[in-house]
Amino acid sequence: MNKTKLYILTAAGLALSALAAMVTALTMPSRQTMDLNLTRVADIRFAVQPIMGTEATRKAYQPLADYIAGATGKSVELITTYNYTEYWSRMKTGKEFNLILDAPFYIDYRIKNQGHVPLVKVPGVISNSLVTRADAGILDISELIGKKVATITPPSPGSLILQKLFTKAARQPYLVSAKSSEHALEMVLNGTVVAAIVPTPLVGQAMSQGNELFLLETTPPIPHIALTAGPDIDVATREIITKALLDASKTAKGLAILKAIGFEEGFETAAPEIYMGYSEYLNQQW
Repeated sequence: MNKTKLYILTAAGLALSALAAMVTALTMPSRQTMDLNLTRVADIRFAVQPIMGTEATRKAYQPLADYIAGATGKSVELITTYNYTEYWSRMKTGKEFNLILDAPFYIDYRIKNQGHVPLVKVPGVISNSLVTRADAGILDISELIGKKVATITPPSPGSLILQKLFTKAARQPYLVSAKSSEHALEMVLNGTVVAAIVPTPLVGQAMSQGNELFLLETTPPIPHIALTAGPDIDVATREIITKALLDASKTAKGLAILKAIGFEEGFETAAPEIYMGYSEYLNQQW
């Protein structure tokens, strides 16, 4: 092969390589685009306090997340956390969740520090009770100092209430972490712990089933859990979410969703002032 032909073939090869590179560049997404796709987040990041396991939370609340997505036309991601330690750590950054369903302690904190607005709440109030077995021979909460008491991992509502009941650092019960309030009560019944702090309705349910329990202390009632929206959810979307949830009990689909999360009575409107002061519970250690 003479030099002229060699030069022609080489030039043709280079031209084809350049064309192939150009086509690849035009048809493949850029690294920047790929990174954007990987880091894209949902419009609404919906978190629920971890009163049960992550799988149970997802099973119960995914239909509600889908319901909100359908009502708003926004993408909604249900975010679950392993326990309250992780939940509190991520929630207090103010960046990861912008729609949150949880208890008054955290609601008041977000209203004061993150610009959250309460939208709807579960109707009524709820109290918690410190309970032991009837045959435990314990008649006063002071007798629990140094003894095993079950509660969901701090800073759960139960653990925050216990800190209010036992204010002296050197005179505390020994906290045993439970996966849920039901698990905490089970540990009382099987003798793993001496006492537990759980929602009062759960105690009534257990006693109605024949379990002999003794109420050591019942706390004053507090507002039930509520849904709050962060400042990056616009007013129009907040209003749509509020209306959709207030109307949920009026449809068969909505009733099924409410039943799945254990609140068949539906939701009612929530005002920020009823949560004032509850964040002080978090000032104890958190």
